Amino acid sequence: AFSPVFFLACQKDDGLTAFNAEPEAEITSHGDGAEVFEGFVETFRGSVTDPDNSPEDLTVLWYVGTEEACAAATPESDGTTSCDIVIGEDYTEITLEVRDDQNAAGSDVLEITVIPTESPEVVIFTPETGGVYYSDQKLTFSGQVSDGEDSGEDLIAYWESDIDGELDVDAEPNADGEVSGYGYLTEGEHAIELHAEDTTGKTGLDSVLINVGPPNSAPTCAITAPEDGAADEEGVTVIFEGTASDVDVSADWLSVVWSSDKDGDLGESTPTSSGDVTFAWSDLTVNTHVVTMLVTDEVGSTCSDSLVYTVGEP
Repeated sequence: AFSPVFFLACQKDDGLTAFNAEPEAEITSHGDGAEVFEGFVETFRGSVTDPDNSPEDLTVLWYVGTEEACAAATPESDGTTSCDIVIGEDYTEITLEVRDDQNAAGSDVLEITVIPTESPEVVIFTPETGGVYYSDQKLTFSGQVSDGEDSGEDLIAYWESDIDGELDVDAEPNADGEVSGYGYLTEGEHAIELHAEDTTGKTGLDSVLINVGPPNSAPTCAITAPEDGAADEEGVTVIFEGTASDVDVSADWLSVVWSSDKDGDLGESTPTSSGDVTFAWSDLTVNTHVVTMLVTDEVGSTCSDSLVYTVGEP
């Protein structure tokens, strides 16, 4: 027969239930109130433990507020875990939660302070409003981009026209944020924009309105005095006169160089706004000279006119 005492002990043992301890979580990478920059990727690290379970039997989740930041995953074999989070301007707390295989849970909450970041600043140097530009001539595109958090070379920049769209112009900033490139524009009035984007996705731009004309026209010119074939004594001051004009720009934008086939370059003069050109010279050598007036516009197109002038001995 069974002993009554033994029978009662078995019944008591059958009524016992196992105790499951709750797992614990701790965020180790940051302290409460940690300052993090808006828009940047921040790596949060933590550690989870459970006296009843090994790490492979646990599940960890990361939250921003109540929103899941990293999907449920198993921690590393040493119980560590991490989550990369792009920081939003309204984020205030990060939570690490751990659950065991019986759904017991533990968590740690971290309060964070988000530091707002700045948008890039952009300045266009060229092209300039009021400049003269032609559809067959390359334009210089230059500017500077900068940012409060990123270096210049970390920014992404590009040029855009409201007529031609995104331009095929080099816009990669150097370490100082300087941008320089060359390209063509079609004829018309363009709104040119230089855009910049920082590593957090914030953007900035500068713009300028310019007018691009048709292909450049060469200047026109003529020597009007003295007469072709004229002559005078050595040492006499000769007054050379002429006219110069350009359909694209004012005459005083043109440059004029005078030369002799015997004496070489003689000198320069600048036309008046009405196109009158004057040049005085008294040092022509004794000889028969072909004197040339060469007129050049602001993009290098030229025109020339010549006359024969003889210098004799007194």
